[in-house]
Amino acid sequence: MPSISALLPQPRTRARVAVYLDGAFGFTISQELVVQERLSIGTRLNEAQCGALQVADTQQLALRVAYRYLSYRPRSEAEVRTRLRKHSDSPEVIDIVVARLKEQRLLDDVQFAADYAGQRTQATPRSRRMVTWELRRKGVAADVVEDAVDGLDDEAAAYRAALKRADRLRSLPFVEFRQKLGGFLQRRGFGYSISARVITRVWAEVTGADPEE
Repeated sequence: MPSISALLPQPRTRARVAVYLDGAFGFTISQELVVQERLSIGTRLNEAQCGALQVADTQQLALRVAYRYLSYRPRSEAEVRTRLRKHSDSPEVIDIVVARLKEQRLLDDVQFAADYAGQRTQATPRSRRMVTWELRRKGVAADVVEDAVDGLDDEAAAYRAALKRADRLRSLPFVEFRQKLGGFLQRRGFGYSISARVITRVWAEVTGADPEE
């Protein structure tokens, strides 16, 4: 059974260590794993142990990728899996990392979809149909999306969106105001009837004028 003859930190990444067995290069793993497994000069490793160390190292690397990816903003499970596939070609490793993230409550599509739907209808209001489409694009299951958007009020969201936009359009004649604001609401996924009611309401509120006058 070969033994470790050298543990050499890598020049470009000090957190990585090259493991030499009986004077020959064996494999590279993280410094963290070296400490965790109490590896040192003279430690004997059989083929199975060497393989297990490399698998554990791959899992650690994938988990770091996932942590970094999630640090920017919440993600769906499908988004995380897509990201991990760019760094690992092992479905087993990806499954293990995803399971770990779920255990740590860092990955939860139900919560992700609910939070996303709430944020989208408040901060950047858009229609239920558009929120549904966006969540499905992120790989969230149809039943989870349906629960997340259930109860969203398109007219209330359209009103919030229109009110934010209307201030910069208030100097326009009503016909242009309606055209520009209608196009804006359409791009947010709102239908004609809701948009028409909301535009009339917002025009009256921001100008104090009756659109029929």
